[in-house]
Amino acid sequence: MLKISDPITSVSEVKPSQHDVVRVNSIKYLYKDQRQDSKVPTFALTYDGTYITLMKNVGLSEKLAKSIESSYHEMYKVSDEWVADKIKQASKDGYVTVAFGLRLRTPLLKQVVLGTSKTPYEAASEGRTAGNALGQSWGLLNTRAGSEFMGKVRNSKYRLDIKPCAQIHDASYFIIKDDLDVLMYTNTHLSKAVSWQEDPLIQNEHISMSGQLDVFWPNWNHGMTIPNETTVEEIKDIIKKHIENLT
Repeated sequence: MLKISDPITSVSEVKPSQHDVVRVNSIKYLYKDQRQDSKVPTFALTYDGTYITLMKNVGLSEKLAKSIESSYHEMYKVSDEWVADKIKQASKDGYVTVAFGLRLRTPLLKQVVLGTSKTPYEAASEGRTAGNALGQSWGLLNTRAGSEFMGKVRNSKYRLDIKPCAQIHDASYFIIKDDLDVLMYTNTHLSKAVSWQEDPLIQNEHISMSGQLDVFWPNWNHGMTIPNETTVEEIKDIIKKHIENLT
């Protein structure tokens, strides 16, 4: 049982080095508790929540909630401006264009002036929905990657050894044969599939996309991460250490 998940995006004012990517990815292991605690506040703010949302849903104090909200919008200033520009354009067009050219209609936005005390709640809500769709729709990248990968699998000698079992917004799950060659094939081609960045809307010299393969054995409670472009010998060492930790 395995999954490929957590698309990696590295953003900075200069093109990130491999060292930068490693540092970002290390958060998952070095600061596991803090990373888990940050998920609910991050998702809330990503989808247009406020410090009040953090107080109600997470139970944070007003001071801490405001501090987190301020830090979030400072860090993601460029993203906020991008979404705001798209919503402004939707007020003229009557729709927003999300992942892969899909259009989401926004008929109310075209009829009102946003950002005033007179803006109807329904129109403001439609704006939030459109803003959320601009980001969430790119979960389709996961579907695209799974389709590309399984297309290769079905034309390979491993067509009976690799089976998809679930896809969620940011992860794909597979059941594969307990065989090193099958694992190598999966790691090589699946990690390549999730690195796809050919759509002009997601091309950026400062952002690279990728993902990591997690293998779960003997059950879902015990996982090991297989880095991209790992050799057979390196995988053997990872498996050996994993088994040693189980005993």
